[in-house]
This record gives sequence, C-alpha cells and structure tokens, in this order.
Amino acid sequence: MSHSGVQQLYPPPHRERSLEGLYLEHPMRHPDQHGGPFVYTNFISSLDGRIAVDSPQEGRLTAPKGITNARDWRLFQELAARADALIVGASFLRNLSAGTSQHKMPLSDDPIFADLHDWRRDQGLPPQPALVVLSRGLNLPLKELCGITDRPVYLAVGKRVDQEDLKRVESTGLRIVTAGRGDVVEGKALIEVLANEGFRRIYSIAGPRVLHTLLSAGVLHRLYLTHFHRVLGGRTFDTLLEGEPLDTRASFVPEALYYDPQGDQGVGQFFAVYDLFHEDPVSG
Repeated sequence: MSHSGVQQLYPPPHRERSLEGLYLEHPMRHPDQHGGPFVYTNFISSLDGRIAVDSPQEGRLTAPKGITNARDWRLFQELAARADALIVGASFLRNLSAGTSQHKMPLSDDPIFADLHDWRRDQGLPPQPALVVLSRGLNLPLKELCGITDRPVYLAVGKRVDQEDLKRVESTGLRIVTAGRGDVVEGKALIEVLANEGFRRIYSIAGPRVLHTLLSAGVLHRLYLTHFHRVLGGRTFDTLLEGEPLDTRASFVPEALYYDPQGDQGVGQFFAVYDLFHEDPVSG
C-alpha cells in the first residue's frame, strides 16, 4: 500500500499532505464548554450514493468492491486508533458468527498498521478500543462475543429486554448497559452511559440505522465521508441514512477536504470531514 500524498483543498492553504497520519492530527473535542464524549462516524460512498450493495454470494448488502480501497482503509484504521470505544450493530456479530464479516475488529493486527499500535501506546491508550454492541434483543452469537478477548465488550440494550435473556448474558461476564426506555437503544442515553464508563472518543462503525439513532438524538459531532469517484447503479443498496425523517435537520459544515488522485486503478476520491450543527426543528 502506498502512503504517497493527498492534496489538501480545505482549509487553505492548498498543500500536499501525507496520507499516513492524516486523521491522527484532527482535533476531537466536544463543542460544549462542559465537555463530554466526542462522537464520530465514517463511511465510503460512490458518487451515486451507494455505501452498500447487494452481494448474491453472501446474501446481504456489503461494502461495494468497486469503491473500497486500501487508502481509505488506512484512514478507517487511523480513526479506530483514536477511539476509546467502537459502536457496532448486532448484525456485525451475526456476520462474524456466519463467517461473512469482511474484516476483523479494528485496530487491525496487520503489520502495515504497526505504527498505529505504537501511536496508541504512546498516547497511553489500551491496545484496542472497547467494543459496544447495539442490540434490540439478546439473541446474539455469545461464543463470538466471549472470544473477543483483546478488549472489553459491552452490550447496549433497551430497558424492555427479556430479563431471562439478560441473566443468561450477564452470566458470561459480558458487560450490559441499559440505554433506552423501550426495546431499542436510544442515542442520548447510549452516549451518557458510555461517558459514565469513561469513554471520551466514541467511533461508530455501524451502518445507516445507527447513524439515524445518533443523528436523531443530536449526539454525533463529526462525519468522515470518502467520496469515491465512481458510479455503481443497482436496484438494492444502502445510502448514508435509514429511518424516519429527522425531527431536527442535521446540517454539516466542512472541517477539511482532501483530494486523493490514487484511490484505486487510477480513479480518485475525496476525503471529506464534516462537523455538525443543528438547525431549528422542521416545521409544517
């Protein structure tokens, strides 16, 4: 994998930057003067808005092979290196159990990312970020959860979860956190309980439904979005967001924009960084 440069287009001045370390430098501070966890997420999208497409071989939607690439994956790993905790959906664990998960949990143990493990150690961070699994219920592959021994694992559930299932899961030693009054996890309650656990940088690597959960609660602070310069088409796909219209429009302002001319096979990509602010509630 080449770590040759990218072009910084914003903020000025326009200059050449190294790909390696690009996201390790970004300030991550809660905008509120009282502080709190900084919550961020990351996606890669085609120009026609596809973040996942139908994979007949796997029988589910997966990241499009036409846009995924090693240079974006490097930055994904850098964002994981910054995190105290990773948010994933229950589907990730089910795919892990079925052997269809595309990647191991970050931070990857591939030798090309050894510098990121060194970076975490220099920052006084644990070897791996904790894992926070969002689930509507507790019908999960516990064997795989218990097998993730290189990090703490939390299960976040709503208050109405089946109590017998809860006792069964607690007996495995996994940590259960209640983050919602009903049968689903609520974004505000989730971030509050993770703050109480001492997590300051929380990275969601889950999909569009979890993004909706975070946006609707107003707890997301930053979106890292790679725009790969290719259109894919297709009738079955995911875009960034899935769910009901947001009660409060979530608007973004650019924090940084980089052009990478070497994305894959001569096709380029933009690495865009957006910070969030919220407009007034939608009326009418």
